Amino acid sequence: MDSKYKYTYERTADYCYKDTDVLINKLNITNEDDLFNAERELVSLRTYELNEIPLKGNFDFQYLKDIHKYLFQDIYRWAGDTRNCNIAKQDLFCLAEHIESFSNKIFNKLRLEKYFVDYDNETTLEKLVELFADINALHPFREGNGRSQRVFIESLAKINGIYLDLTNVSKEDMIIASHDSINGDYKRLKDIFKDNSHIISEGERKEYINIYCYDKLKKIIKT
Repeated sequence: MDSKYKYTYERTADYCYKDTDVLINKLNITNEDDLFNAERELVSLRTYELNEIPLKGNFDFQYLKDIHKYLFQDIYRWAGDTRNCNIAKQDLFCLAEHIESFSNKIFNKLRLEKYFVDYDNETTLEKLVELFADINALHPFREGNGRSQRVFIESLAKINGIYLDLTNVSKEDMIIASHDSINGDYKRLKDIFKDNSHIISEGERKEYINIYCYDKLKKIIKT
């Protein structure tokens, strides 16, 4: 893949073994390929568990952090914690010192829009794309942002009556679409969302609301 899509990190010594780019991990794996394989396997298992027994939440920043913590709990001590270094992939993601304030804007806007439940399906899908792009620009974690935000967005889609499944989207396509979205071009991302989603019944939507939402949030989105 084009080198412009490669990550660059600031202050990697805070996260990596000395003189390496290998993330310090609970398994004490110091080989990059071995860590990649172990992480992929363990996170896949945790993703499967979340599909079977989803986390309840309020679809706020804490919920995103809870998802990240669940997915990466076996590997990194900082699972669920916001990063303290800056990250770029050609374009710079949100500066570490502004993550909290930017996240407040993102999730307050979601709350004010009543989690999109009052929109028609087409508008909701567009809103989900925009939210996905905003969370990607936020990029709050040192590693595992894409996997965490996908679980978050797929879950939010379900309570809006849309079954969205991004698992079959290639890594390359998602990287390019996400990169475009940072610069305000949502076309690729919209196409991905449309091609990988379908409308579910009202009964299924209500069931998902009961599965994913805390009681307080249920009352908000059902009124």
